[in-house]
Amino acid sequence: MDKYSFSGKHVLVTGASGGLGSALVSGLAEMRAHLVVSSRSLKAANELISNLPEKTRAKAIEADLSIPGQAEMLGQKAIDAMGCIEVLFNNAGIGYFALMEETTEENIRNLYQVNTFSPMALIKALLPQMKGRGAGRIINIVSCTGRVPVPTVGVYGGSKTALAVMANTMRLELAPAGIDIINIYPGTVATSFEENALREKGRPGLHPKDFFGAPIAVVSKKILAAAAGPPGEVWLDRAAKLMAGTALKSPKIVDRRLGILRDKVLAWSAETRPIEERRWGLWQLESGDMPQEVWEALRPHLHEVRSIDFSGGGEPLLQPRLVEWITEANAAGCETGFLTNGFLLKRETAEQMINAGVDWICFSMDGATADIYEEIRKGSNFERVCENMANIAALRVGKIPKTMIHFILMQMNFHQVEEIVRLAARLGVDQVNFKQCDVIRDEHGKGYGLFASKETREVRRLEKSLSKVRRIAKKYGLHVTIPSFTPDEQPVCDQDPRDSLFIRHDGFVAPCINLAMGGPANFMGKEVTMPTVHYGRLPEDTLSDLWKTERCRFYRERFQHRVHAHDAEIAGRSFEASWSQYQKILQAAKDAMPEAPEGCNLCHHLYDI
Repeated sequence: MDKYSFSGKHVLVTGASGGLGSALVSGLAEMRAHLVVSSRSLKAANELISNLPEKTRAKAIEADLSIPGQAEMLGQKAIDAMGCIEVLFNNAGIGYFALMEETTEENIRNLYQVNTFSPMALIKALLPQMKGRGAGRIINIVSCTGRVPVPTVGVYGGSKTALAVMANTMRLELAPAGIDIINIYPGTVATSFEENALREKGRPGLHPKDFFGAPIAVVSKKILAAAAGPPGEVWLDRAAKLMAGTALKSPKIVDRRLGILRDKVLAWSAETRPIEERRWGLWQLESGDMPQEVWEALRPHLHEVRSIDFSGGGEPLLQPRLVEWITEANAAGCETGFLTNGFLLKRETAEQMINAGVDWICFSMDGATADIYEEIRKGSNFERVCENMANIAALRVGKIPKTMIHFILMQMNFHQVEEIVRLAARLGVDQVNFKQCDVIRDEHGKGYGLFASKETREVRRLEKSLSKVRRIAKKYGLHVTIPSFTPDEQPVCDQDPRDSLFIRHDGFVAPCINLAMGGPANFMGKEVTMPTVHYGRLPEDTLSDLWKTERCRFYRERFQHRVHAHDAEIAGRSFEASWSQYQKILQAAKDAMPEAPEGCNLCHHLYDI
């Protein structure tokens, strides 16, 4: 179709006094459109009109779209003012930042009234005169957050996607009547949208300042160009479109990428230091036999870390001061947790941990029956560990601490993957993490891993079995995590050296647990040597000084460059809705990344295994 012209057309713009709305109104005025400008503030709408070119025909109408009935009133007043409305820009909207469990019915209804019900009511109010003229154009400003599970914006995304889905259906239904409907996904725009949003518990939003996102002037021009094009859906942010497509085809990839954001959101507290000011996302401490002097060197920085994993590579419950350390970390606003074999976690100890404020406890449980478990965990006792696990569920208040089971997949126990889920449900556990035996040092762990360098018939069989397990877990209300069986290089691993540290029991500080302990290793079936990488040692060095060392900066900067190159390559590609094209884009993004640091290129974690 020929490019649509707004010149001389009667156009209604809602939410006109906001940054993006004002820019759209100005752009339409330059195109010589006749404008109806709608805002909650009549004064703001009139001020906007007063700054338009002298010959612009414009009318301001006050309408509060959070009130039922106002949209219908606005539609009638706009028709009365101009004689007809040929084009509608549904631009008004409001945000809402809250975890889904924090949301209130009042705020959900308010949000849907503004973002969904009022836009639909306005469309329906304008339809009769559009159909009578045999022509009309409706442009809805929607959001990719409805296609991607972005933490704290679930309600907002749902409200915008509800509008998009209904509008897409109307597009098909109204096409014979000559009415075009266009949904535009602008991506992040540098407006004060987040400052004006609803929120629970003072949540700051994803970008609490107004200088994040694309410039308003740039986005508004793109919106107007898209609004003059053919009906359908238009994505202005390629990266957002790719993310939305990935969420449908490979949700695990999106979950992993957004898991970092989720962890930041969950760690934030209005009573503690703002999360964006915390230097480290994660400390992993080998706490079991760590001396007090190392903890003393860490204590001054507790307010600078979001999450502390007290597991390391040993048994944390061997640390006599563990309850004390968790209490101190919790008081500083840190999320805390640890991985344990569970044998020492008796009822009294469990009560102390819960009172200390521990957020999560994960049990190593590589068998669902006593015979298999005790064959793998020599010297342990299956029934005692199960009893200790059940105690946590009985003692805790609500779902804190969260309880999990780590189940290392091996040939000798894979037949119990369904049974371990059923056991977890009986014991009141929240989550089961299926893990590969991926850390192979010398002969330790060699031959146990079930992954392969490429997909095989056996790999497909294992994946199919775990897909069935996921369905079973869903019936019990359990969450499960399932590992990859073939390598898929990531820009950065989950341990992410850009904002995390591993502190060994003797005070040596490293990028992660794997690099903290080098030596002969096995990587994808090949004999290799894993280097030992240390930044320095506590308490001889200070943590702040270690963070500034040349080696530490190298690891942080190299992974930052990898992430940037990967994401820039994706953002610069057009996204086609085909699996082959999607795979080519991902491969190009991998090829664009600089080489991983020494050691990381020999680590299964970087390859998502």
